Amino acid sequence: MKPSRISAVLFALSCLPLCTCQSAENITRLLQDKQTIDPRVRPVKDAANTITVVTVSFHLMSILKLDTVEQKLVSNGWLDVRWSNEYMVWDPAQYGYVYVVTPDPDKIWRPGLSVQNTMNELKPIGEEYVTIRSYYNGNTTWYPGERFETFCRVDVTYFPFDIQKCDWKMFIWGADFSSTDLRPLLPTIDFDTYVVNGEWEVLSTKAWRQVEGNDAGNITNLYYQIVIRRRPSLLALTVLLPVVVLALVNIFVFTVPSEAGERLAYSMTSLLSFGVFMSFILDYMPSSTENLSIIAVNLSCLLVLSAVHVLLCILSLRLFHRDNVKHPVPPTLHSLIICLEMLLCLDPPVKNKVSDISDMTLFETDTVGHNDAAQSKGVKGKLDKWAMTRKQKQAAYSDPKEMTWRRVSRSLDKLLFRFFLCLLLAVNGGVWTVMVNNFYHYS
Repeated sequence: MKPSRISAVLFALSCLPLCTCQSAENITRLLQDKQTIDPRVRPVKDAANTITVVTVSFHLMSILKLDTVEQKLVSNGWLDVRWSNEYMVWDPAQYGYVYVVTPDPDKIWRPGLSVQNTMNELKPIGEEYVTIRSYYNGNTTWYPGERFETFCRVDVTYFPFDIQKCDWKMFIWGADFSSTDLRPLLPTIDFDTYVVNGEWEVLSTKAWRQVEGNDAGNITNLYYQIVIRRRPSLLALTVLLPVVVLALVNIFVFTVPSEAGERLAYSMTSLLSFGVFMSFILDYMPSSTENLSIIAVNLSCLLVLSAVHVLLCILSLRLFHRDNVKHPVPPTLHSLIICLEMLLCLDPPVKNKVSDISDMTLFETDTVGHNDAAQSKGVKGKLDKWAMTRKQKQAAYSDPKEMTWRRVSRSLDKLLFRFFLCLLLAVNGGVWTVMVNNFYHYS
């Protein structure tokens, strides 16, 4: 328990024996004697040389919603406002040992506290329900409660692993620094009555005063700041995970055989799915903001890549169905495909045409002795298969007739699959690393 609360409890306990002597007549007489000053006048006897110090502590009860589209924080809370009223001082012995009274709020001076960054009508706080307590030594305490709808500049750079800072900017309406001084009672926001929010986690709070000048003079502003972090589990499972899975599945369009008639439809479906997820995520983000979300930029890049996949898929299909007789593969492209196959360790495709009879006869003549020697060891079949595969690979690299448009299409598909897979893993891995690092290493 805080020292201020301990002292208040001890003071209340010390007054228990004396409170039994209080009566309605004494309280009424006291209020009639003391509530004679106009409530619009500051309660000091020397207004020229005395500054009224108003201390405020903010007790946050709940965070109802942080609307990232409208950039609005909706919260509930109450204030503990204290000041000294020099006209509400009395001797308890003269009034039946009355130490504390609850005066009429309309007959006693109150600081016109207002929230400057409100998104509703700018008006004083606590006009609907007012509770004021005045003590015999002049100390006055006011407990206004309010539903706050304040502007909060939202930074969606790391959405949904974002951390937001929101402020409540309070000031006394119509008062300047020379007459009223506004100070925080506590260096942080009080959370004794706070109800935990399921979407946002509170990281830290702080309170400070700041004197600002304008045409009307210097005004003391009181700032209460809260730092909250989003709980990203739901959005990560419902938004980010489907996007990553969809991007990964989209790359496998290059593994679908060109003979299948659904290859182009597969790529178009993935493109449309990205468009749907793009509109879904944008609903969570501000309509106008100074920064862009990393995940939105990443999703836009994936959308562009998905469109590129469609174009490359169309190109691959056109190459696959190109006539080899009318349009033979150019020598330059032949050399390029062979270099790519060797660089990526891609095995050349199965021989597209049957070898000449003379070549097969020569091959059989060269391997007769080996076959006879291997027959006794039971490896004739393996030698035949190895020799045939070797001859086919040599022909695939050297014989121009073996380079067909189907081979170009298949080699291109393998190259594109590996390239886009590595690109997706590298980019998304970097994006997730940056966002998670900011989420768990915030200072």
